[in-house]
Amino acid sequence: MNTIKFSAVVVALVSLFSFSSCYIEPVDSDLLGNVINPSSVAGTYRMTAFNTGIPTDLNNDRVASTNQMLETTCFNGSVIVINPDGTFRATSKGVEISSSTTLQCFSDPDYTGTWTLNATVLKLTYIDAGVIVDELFSVSANSLLYSVPQGQVVGTSATNVPIFLNTSYNIIYTK
Repeated sequence: MNTIKFSAVVVALVSLFSFSSCYIEPVDSDLLGNVINPSSVAGTYRMTAFNTGIPTDLNNDRVASTNQMLETTCFNGSVIVINPDGTFRATSKGVEISSSTTLQCFSDPDYTGTWTLNATVLKLTYIDAGVIVDELFSVSANSLLYSVPQGQVVGTSATNVPIFLNTSYNIIYTK
């Protein structure tokens, strides 16, 4: 009789652990152990750095920097809003070379679209001029990192003439 009761208890415990373990979802975390999930990603992120592989001197103060945000205020106001419902809105501001070969600030129309999260990779999807665009960001704690291994950025020549530079760059947004 005790053997039957013991067997029944063992079967009940195994069943309990089997059923309860089915509802545990894996938790993704960044390299520092911060939990990354859709609710932790939602929020407003402001551009805090635009780092280039080549130092620039956009403000002509004879001090070149790899962070273009230290060289111009043109990037101020660049924001990504990640909504909990899987949508986003992004405001993009920056610097460009005008037709008169001077530097000028620009502001693109807001982009809206959807987002997904896979582990620590945030994918923003939107349509630009009829083309579907996917942008991938690395998520860590309260930051989004967008990296381009080779692209174009605005810089200046040795004689302070605006030029395009081919270099790597990354953009950091902070919540």
